[in-house]
Order: sequence, then structure tokens, then C-alpha cells
Amino acid sequence: MSEQTHQNAALAADSSQSGAAGEHRAGPGSSLAGSGGTNGSPVPMGSSWLQYGLALMTFAGVSLLNLWLQQWIGYQAIALLYLLAVVLLALFVSRGPILLGTALTALGWNFLFAPPRYSFHIGSFYDKMMCAMYFVVALVVGQLTALLRAQRAAERQREARTREAEINSRLLAESERLGRTLLNSVSHELRTPIAAITSAASSLRASGALSAAQQNLTGEIESAAARLNRVVQSLLSAARLQSGQLRPKLDWCDISELVKVTLRGVEGLLAGHPVQKQIPAGIPLVRADFVLMEQALANLVINAATHTPPETPIQVEARVEEATLVLEVADRGPGLPPDQIDRAFDLFHRAPTARPGGTGLGLAIVKGFVEAQGGSVRAGNRPQGGAVFCICLPVAEPPELQEETL
Repeated sequence: MSEQTHQNAALAADSSQSGAAGEHRAGPGSSLAGSGGTNGSPVPMGSSWLQYGLALMTFAGVSLLNLWLQQWIGYQAIALLYLLAVVLLALFVSRGPILLGTALTALGWNFLFAPPRYSFHIGSFYDKMMCAMYFVVALVVGQLTALLRAQRAAERQREARTREAEINSRLLAESERLGRTLLNSVSHELRTPIAAITSAASSLRASGALSAAQQNLTGEIESAAARLNRVVQSLLSAARLQSGQLRPKLDWCDISELVKVTLRGVEGLLAGHPVQKQIPAGIPLVRADFVLMEQALANLVINAATHTPPETPIQVEARVEEATLVLEVADRGPGLPPDQIDRAFDLFHRAPTARPGGTGLGLAIVKGFVEAQGGSVRAGNRPQGGAVFCICLPVAEPPELQEETL
């Protein structure tokens, strides 16, 4: 188990580093809107004003360098140095500053170096063509360089997101494997001792040599073991629902038989709570998983007995509403708080007025089991007082039974 923990810790650390890297790469993109960038290209500079300032400083620096170099090279070669500056500038700024740098270098070359100097007038047709072509070439090269840089940055972001997704997938797989391991541990490490305790208490009671006090203590042990067994079963059921391992085995079920078997199984937990059954004759069969439906109905009946005073009756009714079979469990207790009705079936949810000792799993398991069979659940309060919980299952046409011929 320690090895597994170290692996998960390593995966989590790797995921954190990848996420931090992704944030670092994506961070500059937050200034993109203000910096004139497009296509979602991230910009390394933090502010658009800094980028435009860099364009101005690049123009000023290259102009000073060209003024010093003009005594050795011609004014046409100076245009190439301006072009190189625009290309280098495109490696660091977005398209707006590139456009500014292109315009400044074209005008600067015209004003400072092209004859006649210190004038925007261009004397020869050749220089006019060169100035125009310079502007176009510098602008296109600068824009293509910025676009290439943006594409490379986007690729790095995609790689970071892909790596993060892979790490998350690995973490999820490890988590599911750990969950299955814990599920098996709960199944073997808890249910086996509980069965041993129950068996020992039953054997002790059957020995017949117990005093009244010892009989009471044995009953308490059996009751506590049964309750602990229900808690473990609820945890296992919740784990199966959460992991998606629940596979209902649908078959035609008799609702009358389902109610009879369920009430027989929870009879010991309904002491002092009379149960009133209303199952009309001819109720249709439904396709359901008998075992899952038995546990779901048992949870509703136990919930009603737990949250109502002693001697409070519990009503179990089955009826057909259009093409839906409704299995209803109602009580005469305090009912549900109106603001808690919508959350009644949430996992681990307990109403503020609920009695202590519950786990908040019973109703969530009911919902999971019923929905896994294509049904639905609902909760509410009765007009005369008390809570009501309904299991709704679709009614289908049962298969025709062929008569056997002798």
C-alpha cells in the first residue's frame, strides 16, 4: 500500500508541475488582448505599452547605428539593417508593435538616409520602389515571424494540456484501482469479523445457559452487529454506484412478492411500527433486479422507522399511474424540511433535524439502484403530515407464457 501511495504522490506532484507550467505558458496570453495580438497567440511581453516602447527603442538604436555605419556602407544596405531589426523585433512583440516598427524604419530610412536626406521627398523612381518594397517585405516578414512564434507557443500549450490530461488519466486510473482495493479490503476485513460476531452471539444465545442480563447483552451484540453489517453493505453499495460497477440483472418481478420478502427481512427493525400494505390484486409485473429492489425498498422502510416516533404506522402502497408503477413508502412522522426535499437523495446528505447515528447513504443508494434499472425516485410531504418516498418503474408488456402440451 505504501508503494501505491508513493506512486500517487509522484503522479500528483507531476500534475502540479505540469499545471504550473501550463499556467506560466498561458499567462502571457492574458495581455494579448491589450497588445494587439490575434489568433490567441501568447505574447511574452507583459504590457502592450512596453511592446510599443520596445519598438520605438529598437528604431532609435538601429537608426543611431546606421548613422555611424553610413560612412562605410550605402543607404541601400542600411535598409537591410532596418529589415533585420524588424525581423528580430517580431520575435518578441505582437503584430501592433511590429506594424509600428515597420512604419518607423521605412520612414526613418527615407528621412535620414535616402537622398535627398532630411526630407520625406524621394528623388529617384528606384528609391521610391525600394521604399515601397521595403515596407511590404518588412511588414510581411515581421507578421509571418510573429505568426510562426504564435503557432509554436500554441503547440507548447497543446503539449502541456495533453501531458496534463495524460497525468489526470493516470491519476484517475490509479484512484479507481485504489478504490477497488479498498472495496475488497472492506469486504473481507470487515464483513468477515461481523459474520463471526453474529455467529458467536447466536451460538451463545442458543446455549440456553444465560441469565436475563446476559440475554439482553447478547441481543445488544446481535443488534449492533446487524447495524454494522448494514453500514458496511451501504458503503459497498455506494462504492459500486460511484465506480460504475453496478450491473442490474433485470427480470420480471412480482411486486407483491417483493414487498413480502422485504418486510420479512426488516421485521426485526420495525418493532413498534405497524406496517400497512396496500397492494391491489392484478398489479402488473415489472422488469427489475429483485435483489436491488429489495434493498432499495428496505432502505425506505428502515428510513421511515428511524425518523418517526414509536408506534407510528408505516404505509407501503403499490399502484399504476399511466405507464408507471409507483411503489410508495409513507409515514406519519415530522416530515421533511421544505428546503431539504430536493437534496433528500444526495450522497451523505442528512437533514439538520435528522436523528444522530445515520450515514446519509440509504436514500442515495435507493436513487442509484432505481435509476440503474431505468426508474426514478421522488420525495415529498403528505398533506396530513409525514414524509412520502416513491419508487417509479416503467411498466412494460409482460411476455406471453406458452402452455406446455403433454
